[in-house]
Amino acid sequence: MRTGRYALLLCLLWLGAAQASDEGARFLVEFELWLHGEVQGEPSMIVEAGQPAMVEVGGSDSGWRIEVEVERPAAYESAPDHAVWLHLAVHEQIDGEWEVLADTMLGVPEGQSGLLMVAEEGAAEPIPETSTVFLRATTSRLQSGDMPSD
Repeated sequence: MRTGRYALLLCLLWLGAAQASDEGARFLVEFELWLHGEVQGEPSMIVEAGQPAMVEVGGSDSGWRIEVEVERPAAYESAPDHAVWLHLAVHEQIDGEWEVLADTMLGVPEGQSGLLMVAEEGAAEPIPETSTVFLRATTSRLQSGDMPSD
């Protein structure tokens, strides 16, 4: 019985240490966004793990917005090493009203890209030029002292 308690305690300590080691981790997240077949931009942002971030482009009547939060997968999720969860939402502003076009999670290995594609029902295979939303997101963990190049 004691062995089981110690094993459980060690597992909990290990999980806590893994979460604590990611507190304050920063990621460069680079995007390529297409809406309704037209490229909108290639914004990038530095995101701290567990903290929501946003980039918004447009005026008072029209524009778009990407909301993102980076999260490390929990140990029980058996995700590949160095993978992150990206909580993503893409919004479009039309006539001053914001509409959610996509709201999802992507699993993306660090240094690689993940794709989010939304197409009309019955459309051919989604590509940037034919998608309602086409978003490519690339993540890179920043080390202490790293600054992204402009």
